[in-house]
Amino acid sequence: MTDTNLATLRDLVGECRGMLENDLCELIEELGSVLADEARALANASADPGKRNDCMQLHMGLQRNWANLSPAIRKSLAQRAEPAKSGASPHENTQDLASLQILGNDELTVQMALDEVVDHVNATCHEETYALDRRISQLVLRNALPHGYNPFRVASVCACLESACAQVFRETGQRAVLVQLIGKHLAAELPQLYRAINETLIDADILPRLKRSYRDTAPASASAVAAESGQMMSTLERLAKARTPVGNMGAAPKSDTGGREFLNSLHAFQKTPALQNTPSASTASAAGTPTNVVRLARNSEAARHMPPLEAVSLDIVSALFDLIFSDDNVSDGIKGLVSRLQIPVLKVAMLNQQFFADRSHPARRFLNSISGIAIRWGKFVDANDPFYRKLSELVERIQNNYDGDMGVFDAAIAELGEFIAERDVIEAEASRTLAEAVHAREEEIRAQREAQAIAQKTADQLLVPLLTPEVPTAIEQFLRSYWRDVLQNRIFTAGISGADGTTSVAALKIASELIWSVTPKKETEGRQQQTDALPALLKGLNTGLDEIGISTEERHAFMDTLVELCLAALRADQRTKRKTVTKTPAKTPAADPGPGPTLQVSHATKSGVRVQDISLPGGETSSVGNTPDRTHLRRARQLVRGDWVDFITAGQTRRERLTWINPSRTLILFSNHAAECAISITPEALALRLQNQTVRIVKHDAPMFERALHGAVKSIDGLS
Repeated sequence: MTDTNLATLRDLVGECRGMLENDLCELIEELGSVLADEARALANASADPGKRNDCMQLHMGLQRNWANLSPAIRKSLAQRAEPAKSGASPHENTQDLASLQILGNDELTVQMALDEVVDHVNATCHEETYALDRRISQLVLRNALPHGYNPFRVASVCACLESACAQVFRETGQRAVLVQLIGKHLAAELPQLYRAINETLIDADILPRLKRSYRDTAPASASAVAAESGQMMSTLERLAKARTPVGNMGAAPKSDTGGREFLNSLHAFQKTPALQNTPSASTASAAGTPTNVVRLARNSEAARHMPPLEAVSLDIVSALFDLIFSDDNVSDGIKGLVSRLQIPVLKVAMLNQQFFADRSHPARRFLNSISGIAIRWGKFVDANDPFYRKLSELVERIQNNYDGDMGVFDAAIAELGEFIAERDVIEAEASRTLAEAVHAREEEIRAQREAQAIAQKTADQLLVPLLTPEVPTAIEQFLRSYWRDVLQNRIFTAGISGADGTTSVAALKIASELIWSVTPKKETEGRQQQTDALPALLKGLNTGLDEIGISTEERHAFMDTLVELCLAALRADQRTKRKTVTKTPAKTPAADPGPGPTLQVSHATKSGVRVQDISLPGGETSSVGNTPDRTHLRRARQLVRGDWVDFITAGQTRRERLTWINPSRTLILFSNHAAECAISITPEALALRLQNQTVRIVKHDAPMFERALHGAVKSIDGLS
């Protein structure tokens, strides 16, 4: 490897180190008032006079001295980078034995607090730091970095923070509290920051195959899994013991006749009509709450004679499905699929209680894989989606074939893994083609934004006179967002004729007709006129929405709302009117601002896909409200390929996956394999939408089954 290549790799690590330092310092600067409030809350809650005093002193010290901490941290982090410049190992022993000191009790308190923070942060970041350690080791082996050098270790970062805190806050009691308070925020911030650093190294082809596998949550460490397993089995045994009659304690276990009889009775429950039909495309996202068949089995005669441990297992599984079916974060379509696995899961739990304590159990792995796939859809599931069809096929196979042999779950997991791998290749190719098309037209996009800004301003001005206080909220939001984009697109396409073009005039006419259609009709003639005009109105709306690539789900949601408002108008229902107390025609509703006039939106077709381009306007069209705060800009910068976000417009949600970031990181591309329109957006525009809550980052929560299992055990334990 040439010196030039080595220098490039060192510069890359320096860039990543700079990202870490800048983001941490930004975070620290923002935390001052937050930590001061937390210190005061700790003081109020503490019964220990010494700790209460430390917290109050820290509270006052944070208010006075917080501005000095960020420079101290930046200096401490920079000093840590010196070994990379000199080529020396940071682990060389530069101190003689005479300089070593035994920690006093006060300093030991700080060190113990620091150790707790390091352990906690390591636990939240361990998957990302494992991959990052491997990549840094690879660079060391390639002689790009000195032996032992790793500026990204959690312990090193936390030590720098503690060192900086010691320069500003001398009292060890205050410093110990401060380190713990900062540690909680580090645990929330560092995982995503480490992901962004890993992604930068992946882009440089440094162990690119060592990537985050497709999960919706990071796996726990081996020690955490072992501790959880032991605790779960202990809880089950304690619950079973509590149900064992006192006279039977220590007696030889009786025959398991009751348990076998109950298992045999499950065949009848498997034929319950609620479990027989796979949800169709029409019901996948609109089905009601599934029937908890396990609860029906729990109340059967056969269940009354089961041994205590099996009875506890039955109660847990019953509560588990109650929690899944009532979980608002799980779509109805996924609940419908999972409901068909009730009896197989119950059989698994009855035959082997280790199921509750073993995360690697095939049945649990399959159920968790459903959560991993469901993140693609959010609230709306299209039963014609290839992923849904595959899941439905595998669920039906398990439901029909499981007889106690775990091989059916193992086979389903293997087949699903192969399917996901195949689809990933297809989607990656589609994303690559689209990204190349967007990348090739970046300069053209930038050049067009000025003309688009003029078209958008014109569209807003044309709509303002129509948006009177009487216009229903849903209609105003639709016109300010979706239809504004249609009108803007037609004005831009028309060129010189602009707002006077035929298509632009037609779009404005449809907007007027839409408002009239939801205006209360008291006369028979008006009602008949609305009925006659509705088909043409719907056709015009759909034509416009086709032009900007609006998804089927968004379109159906608005059309359902429109039908309700039209019916209310036919009944002359005055409740459709807007309240006029604080309403002004030109003001965007505060409840749902949508992209709003502060963001510039345009539409174009690239590689056969409609792409919505979102950016911040510049020049005369910019305003004070166009500047996102640093927190949300940092969130936007830290997103990586594979992250999912919800784009919210006029109350409707589109879930999109980040598929590409251009080399200069000035443009981010989102798409969804099932969507009809992709989104290209600048980081600043994305940050502003995060700030005004019209974009929401999808959190990687624990899978639905794991959440429900732990909730079920906790609820059963609480009743014992």
